[in-house]
Amino acid sequence: MDRHSPEEMPVEYSIGERIRALRVQFDGLDYCQAAQHLVTLVAEQQAIDRCVLVSCTEGELCADAVYSEFATETPNRFLPASFSDLEFCSGLSPQAGFNSIPPAVIHQVFQSGKPIEWEIPHDSTRSTGDFFEIAKGERQPGIRSWCLKVIGDPQKPAAVFCCGSTGELESLQKAMQSLDCLWVFSDFQFQQMAIARQVQALEAKLQQQTSALPVSEYYLSSILAHTPALISVKDSQGSVVIASDSFKHVEGLDKLSYVGKTAFGVFDEGLASRLTALDETVLKTLQIHEHDGEVLHVDGRKHTYRAVKFPVKDAQGNYSYVGTICTDTTALKNAEDALRQQQSRLNFMAFNDSLTSLPNRTLFYDRINHGIARARRQEQKLGVMLLDLDRFTAVNDRHGYEAGDLYLKEVARRLTRNIRNMDTVARLGGDKFGFLVESPRSHSDVRVVAEKILATIAEPVYVMGQRLEVTGSLGASVFPQDGTDANSLLAHADIAMCKAKETHRNKIEFYVEGMSAALGSFVLLENDLRAAIEHDQLKLLYQPQFDLQTNSLVGMEALVRWQHPDRGMIAPENFIPLAEETGLIVELGDWVLRAACRQQKRWLEAGNYCQSVSVNLSPRQFRGDAFVQRLADILIEVELPARYLELEITESSVMEHAAESIHMMNELNGMGVSLAIDDFGTGYSSLSYLKRFPIQKLKIDRSFISDVATDQNDAAIAKSIINLAHNMALNVVAEGVENELQAEWLRDKGCDMAQGYLYSRPLSAQGVDEYLMAGEFFSQENLGALGSTAKRG
Repeated sequence: MDRHSPEEMPVEYSIGERIRALRVQFDGLDYCQAAQHLVTLVAEQQAIDRCVLVSCTEGELCADAVYSEFATETPNRFLPASFSDLEFCSGLSPQAGFNSIPPAVIHQVFQSGKPIEWEIPHDSTRSTGDFFEIAKGERQPGIRSWCLKVIGDPQKPAAVFCCGSTGELESLQKAMQSLDCLWVFSDFQFQQMAIARQVQALEAKLQQQTSALPVSEYYLSSILAHTPALISVKDSQGSVVIASDSFKHVEGLDKLSYVGKTAFGVFDEGLASRLTALDETVLKTLQIHEHDGEVLHVDGRKHTYRAVKFPVKDAQGNYSYVGTICTDTTALKNAEDALRQQQSRLNFMAFNDSLTSLPNRTLFYDRINHGIARARRQEQKLGVMLLDLDRFTAVNDRHGYEAGDLYLKEVARRLTRNIRNMDTVARLGGDKFGFLVESPRSHSDVRVVAEKILATIAEPVYVMGQRLEVTGSLGASVFPQDGTDANSLLAHADIAMCKAKETHRNKIEFYVEGMSAALGSFVLLENDLRAAIEHDQLKLLYQPQFDLQTNSLVGMEALVRWQHPDRGMIAPENFIPLAEETGLIVELGDWVLRAACRQQKRWLEAGNYCQSVSVNLSPRQFRGDAFVQRLADILIEVELPARYLELEITESSVMEHAAESIHMMNELNGMGVSLAIDDFGTGYSSLSYLKRFPIQKLKIDRSFISDVATDQNDAAIAKSIINLAHNMALNVVAEGVENELQAEWLRDKGCDMAQGYLYSRPLSAQGVDEYLMAGEFFSQENLGALGSTAKRG
């Protein structure tokens, strides 16, 4: 594994892998080398100009390693590591506004276990001082801000990182937050280094002359009595001659001493054999050996230990003993397991529908392509079917979206149960499902599967005490006669599905050559969409966003809708993907931006609304040529100040070309436009990139909110996003809040803002005007009230 800093490792590396990489870097280093290397890794952050690693032994402070950006004569800009060489200014407190810290403040951090941070005011009358000053009298450039980071158990800190910056405190805080992985490793490393120092003391005591044995035994007994590690020394026969008191926690030794026993007298035969073999290897090779293992404690739980075995000399200088130090790494292992599980969950969500857990559109396309390759290779057929639920919107309108979601979950479960293991069922969005039928011999085989699907859909479903009956319309195409690639097969299946829907419904139609292309509802609406943009068939709705603590209106999100002259209202999920695929999303996006800015300008002139309006950007629009210039032209044309516009960019789109995204976002931020990351948690953000994004908000995807009050996994992810955002000084907006239980959970966890049907459905500009004129904001169409009438911000 390359020895690069963990923050510079590729995005795909997990936190556990970064910690293991750090272990490799510190392997074989003594305490002084390890301390210097830790300070080096911290000082790699651009915002950190001074770093001192301070330890405290029996009330005495010691500077184990010092780094200064301003040192020019010493190698690597490292200053002397002796604490006595550093001068502290005494009698001053951090609140006094001076660039100095007395030893009493550092003592206070060690005693309280709490970090301290502050910033020197710009108008400070004393700005030439420094946190530490060289004893020779050379004064260093002024440090404006300081963060003192505690390492180890807050009840008994192992060390304190004193980090200073010539810049503002906010920049230093972000730099410190970006080192979370290093802080976790430092906790573990200081345990190892502390134990290493105990081992050095132990070996020194063993080698002292006989006249000093009483004193040596006293010190050794103190170490063995108080160390949390499992420390033992065995002779060449495997008998324990020295053991720490911590062995009392091991099953089988709770009331017995380990001294005088062998591994076979305590552990099971398998473990004892492995330990004995390792001891023999250490004495034979005279090499240090490390391994991980599990040991059962008296409390009935298995603890994971990191064991280090090393040869020990006897009084004659011969290696005849084996020393063992075992550090409990259970907490670290549990943290790595939790992170691994969360990463696995995010990977699942990238290719599966969040509501039904079925494969999503991306995975469905992938399986079609694989199926085509397999069918072509084996000279077989492949069936592709699209299902649209008939009049499903009536379920949502009459019974609510919660009932609609429960119905879709049950339908997905039944469909999965009633198809072959080799076939695929996927949810493509809304009430549309896709099916892949592997190796059908003829159309008849596909029809058999289709009729089984329609029969399954027709069965009544009981949701929230209501009997729901919905039928479905199926369209099918067959490889190779109806198409030789995924797009053509899906387009023809879509045309056939519309034929079934416009004729009798609740039936299956196969694509036949010459079938009217005008029936296509998803693939072939390009001309209609182009006309809609040109002839103002589009309109904007606005969904309010509220402060969770004050219930004040703090923003609105603009949402586009398409009023088709023949088909009626078309939902965004049915035309936004089409616009993306055909490139019309750029024209559509510009129309939305211009319309939203014009309406915002009207509200500002009326004096009823002074918050921002947010607009979603598609990935293609965001990465398109000259987008920043087009946006600037729109703002100039409408005469809208940029600060009243917020752009929402999906997590996946900014990460696809992260470096380019950062450049473009900096340009937008420079114009004064606010930026928010939309659907956060559904993509693959790198923390090293996220901290560089000039954003102001994170929006938690609705998939994490629906069950946040009842599902432990969703709650853990939502809470992590809230904490991450606040640590980076960002606001958090929760999407899709539909009941008070969700709102109360979010309010309790410190979420800043929320939007959803609990507060208001998306409203027309006229509908918004009515509430703004009234001076209060409460929708009669709300699914529930927010305690009382929401106030206008």
